[in-house]
Amino acid sequence: MVQTMELWAQLKQAGLESSGLGPLPQALRMPPPEGNPGQALMSSGAEFGGARELLLWIWEELGNLRRVDVQLLGQLCDLGLEMGTLREELVTILEEEEEDDDEEEQEEEGEGKNCVEENKGLQGKQGEKCSGNPYPAQRLPDFEMTI
Repeated sequence: MVQTMELWAQLKQAGLESSGLGPLPQALRMPPPEGNPGQALMSSGAEFGGARELLLWIWEELGNLRRVDVQLLGQLCDLGLEMGTLREELVTILEEEEEDDDEEEQEEEGEGKNCVEENKGLQGKQGEKCSGNPYPAQRLPDFEMTI
């Protein structure tokens, strides 16, 4: 329970809390109730017949649902934190690719200028490195860009 609360706090601090979730439900913020409702019924001395068994069954089911809720909340928090980490890694990768693309464009522009100068110097003869095209080869757009 404490670990889940810590994960929830980390999600909030990282700004990864989903707006659709709202605040953590009070039932999950508090420790589970202790004791057994059957003990309270027996100590009261009241005769409830079949209602006692039904109440015990409901109490057990509520306890089971609470455990599942806590497990799911823990998994949700873990996934949220992992998504935040992956998002940061993706931003880093995209920035590196952008820098690499900028460097390649600068190199291609430099080669294009050299080709124009070589073509002028050779007066129509084709150099070994240059294709005769003063512009760098057009790259195909990224798949994501074409969608």
